[in-house]
Amino acid sequence: MALFILAFIISAFLTPLFRKIAIKTHFIDTPTGQLKKHTAPVPYLGGLAIYFAFLLVLMIAIVKFQLIGELPGLALLVGATIMALLGLVDDLFSLTPLVKFLVQTLAATLIVGFGIRMKFISITPISWILSIIWIVGITNALNIIDIMDGLAGGVVIIAALGFLFVPFSEKMSYVNLVASILAGSTLGFLIYNFQPAKIYMGDTGALFVGFILAGISMGESYTARNVVAIYAPILILGVPIFDTILVMFLRFLKGKSMFRGSNDHLALRLKALGFSVKQVVSILWGLSLLGILAARILVRVSEKRALVLFIVIVFLVMLGTIFISMVPMDMALPSKKIKSAIKSSKKRSS
Repeated sequence: MALFILAFIISAFLTPLFRKIAIKTHFIDTPTGQLKKHTAPVPYLGGLAIYFAFLLVLMIAIVKFQLIGELPGLALLVGATIMALLGLVDDLFSLTPLVKFLVQTLAATLIVGFGIRMKFISITPISWILSIIWIVGITNALNIIDIMDGLAGGVVIIAALGFLFVPFSEKMSYVNLVASILAGSTLGFLIYNFQPAKIYMGDTGALFVGFILAGISMGESYTARNVVAIYAPILILGVPIFDTILVMFLRFLKGKSMFRGSNDHLALRLKALGFSVKQVVSILWGLSLLGILAARILVRVSEKRALVLFIVIVFLVMLGTIFISMVPMDMALPSKKIKSAIKSSKKRSS
């Protein structure tokens, strides 16, 4: 708890400082393109506030708890630092998808080599390959959902706390430390990022937090009581995973490139239904909390009950996918019209 609070305080202090630096250096995100819906330029560099707050508190924790020999945690920090640098360069110069993918793969390979991987897979080469795919996928998934004020930051905080409380963590590990510090560092930034956002985390922050979450998701045990609980990390990261798969699926159906921006995101589709930005963010935060609740139940019940719960969740996700995919993105209805339509349908049914 102390590390969480300290990370929050440092991040809350650094975020306005980096905002001033971004403004003076013209490190600004201008509202261009179909995904940038803000009406005025907003400074970047919020990701650096998260990174430096995380780094400072983690160094303090390493010294205090004598974790110098905790190689997986240190490897995760090195890999995440590479991600932050990659994001910063991308924010400055707009790197190609191939370059970003190659660097992300190298960073993922680094932490996999130091033991942060899917240990439930006994065949080492397969474990390495799937772990690298998972890390790169989750890293980009967090970057993909960073399209609305407060959305990515809130999801990161909720997911980090989920990885802190859902697993069977009976001893101090790098996962406990990293999760609590990441949550505090991101919360200090979020108070300046919630609508109307005063600063964005940019790719610097999105790639950094995504990489950290991907790493800690494989650092604890979930299957002490049942094998089905292996899917707990997917539930904890359900919102970014779902949005990424949804966007890729819809782009594929439309014959569009997977690497080009589009308005197929879950958040934008909810907004097209008439919800405000704050309402959309609140809904997706709520879904993230439900995912963590489901994950906590999943790891603590019998195998049969876990299987039933997981099947129900998959069924509900499929229904939600069908519904959200049918939302016409060129006809965003005002919320008042939706409410009146719901009321009239109720009257007809009664």
